[in-house]
Amino acid sequence: MTREQTIEAIRVMQAYVDGKEVELKNNHHLTNNLPLWVPAPNPVWNWIGDIKSFRIKPTAKLRPWTADEVPLGAWIRCKKTPHDRHLLGWVSDQTDRELWLDEREYSTDGGKTWLPCGVVEVAK
Repeated sequence: MTREQTIEAIRVMQAYVDGKEVELKNNHHLTNNLPLWVPAPNPVWNWIGDIKSFRIKPTAKLRPWTADEVPLGAWIRCKKTPHDRHLLGWVSDQTDRELWLDEREYSTDGGKTWLPCGVVEVAK
């Protein structure tokens, strides 16, 4: 292992010790010709060669919608007063869209399911 590979291995193992989820990629078991990342709840650390790889499981994070991503025509409501809702018919500015992440949720199926007002991005 190189120095950089050792540093990354220590980082992943320390994250496991700290209670974070770790994933394993076995490069010999492929799905659609791509290795598949799977949970490694009790990893057996084998860092030699290119057979196995380990990583900290990526976490999802919400970011505000851009003006083009706002689902016009969807229902939007305040989380604190869920009975009060209206149709989303404007884009609003970036500051408002950032507030929507915490304060609002939206529905595109007439109020059956409610989702956060933003885009889920997976951290690497």
